[in-house]
Amino acid sequence: MNGAMNQALPSQTVTRHEIDAFVASEEGRDAVTLLMQCFGASDAVTLQTGTLETVARLAGLAPFRKLMIVELGSGDMAAHLEAVREIVAEGGELLLLGRENSVAAYRHFLAAGARDYLTLPLEADFILPEVFASPKGALPAHNTPPKGRVVAVCGASGGVGASLLAANLSVAFQTQSAARGAGTSSAGQGARVGLLDTDFAFGSLAVDFDIDATQGVFETLERPERVDSTYLQSSMAEVLPGLSVYAGELHDVSQLAAYEQGLAGLVQTLKAEFPLTVIDLPRRLLSQDTGVLRELDDVVLVLAPGFGALRSAGRLIERVNSQNGATRVWNVVSHSRRDAGLSRKEIAEALGQPVTCELPLSSAEIARASVKGMPLQSEFPRSAYARKVTDLAHTILAASEQEASEASDRRSWWKKRSR
Repeated sequence: MNGAMNQALPSQTVTRHEIDAFVASEEGRDAVTLLMQCFGASDAVTLQTGTLETVARLAGLAPFRKLMIVELGSGDMAAHLEAVREIVAEGGELLLLGRENSVAAYRHFLAAGARDYLTLPLEADFILPEVFASPKGALPAHNTPPKGRVVAVCGASGGVGASLLAANLSVAFQTQSAARGAGTSSAGQGARVGLLDTDFAFGSLAVDFDIDATQGVFETLERPERVDSTYLQSSMAEVLPGLSVYAGELHDVSQLAAYEQGLAGLVQTLKAEFPLTVIDLPRRLLSQDTGVLRELDDVVLVLAPGFGALRSAGRLIERVNSQNGATRVWNVVSHSRRDAGLSRKEIAEALGQPVTCELPLSSAEIARASVKGMPLQSEFPRSAYARKVTDLAHTILAASEQEASEASDRRSWWKKRSR
């Protein structure tokens, strides 16, 4: 796998004697030795004991000026990706050594900003990463790590209006981000939000927005690492100023599972392009291991006030918490179905989590907006439903800003502690 993957990387170079290695196992040491032998300069590396966690502790304390070959060590994927982003943001250049031999892991780490990812044990016939390619020269500037946040909207049961909420929430995010000045492009085009319909067999967002299906999404699913900003701009549908949509329709459903395996890579691509991305995510995909869950910052669970929806929501919350403890879950009660008519308090007690908001039934306004092929949020912003969606968007954005502020405070604390 290493050889095939490395051939796809762009040509990059390093200078001899500009390499640090942090390894904690014999396999890690052997890999560094083999890398340096193939590089033709065994003395080009300074070998140190440590892992990715060790290097992450140094972020912000001193500038990184060398390429670092770093063994992952213990910890889950979410922790590793957070560490990579922090190191790269401080100027670090990372070539990672790990034991998970999968395309998903490779894509995750490169999207986070790592130069390359090699699996241990490193075989003797591997292909030298192109970060070591000749001619020798200065280290290139690192890739800017993706900063965008991803909010998935998922219905705990059918018929609760999850797709409706995803469409209107994306509009509310775009409006509020523009007002706050967040996500504004250098060209002065205002805040930008991406919206992705991941139900490629029976998704409704293309119909809801009265647009042609965006078939270019399947190219990004096949080769997300080859997709750039220009391709996204040309293949996504801009349904409103600053709001771009991917809503493709797969005619051969036998290919569905294969395309869904590329969803994590597509989400990483959207994170690099948009300050905020909203995903209309079927609960089936939330429960499957496609790698998407690790990319989510927030999950909005939409449930009816009934016992079956409660049971499904509880299982989905457990799934989210077990796969990515950093993901926030927002519980939203939809009154599009009455079911057992459970109260907000009863639902919160049963889930062991608060209910963020309740969405009222606004049938007349929803129908009128649907006929126009426009989201309710832009057509009838003063409706009861739209006001609740606006409040939900404000709550999620405020929590995101608070999280960013706390992360900044932690980095400042480490810097002060080192003095």
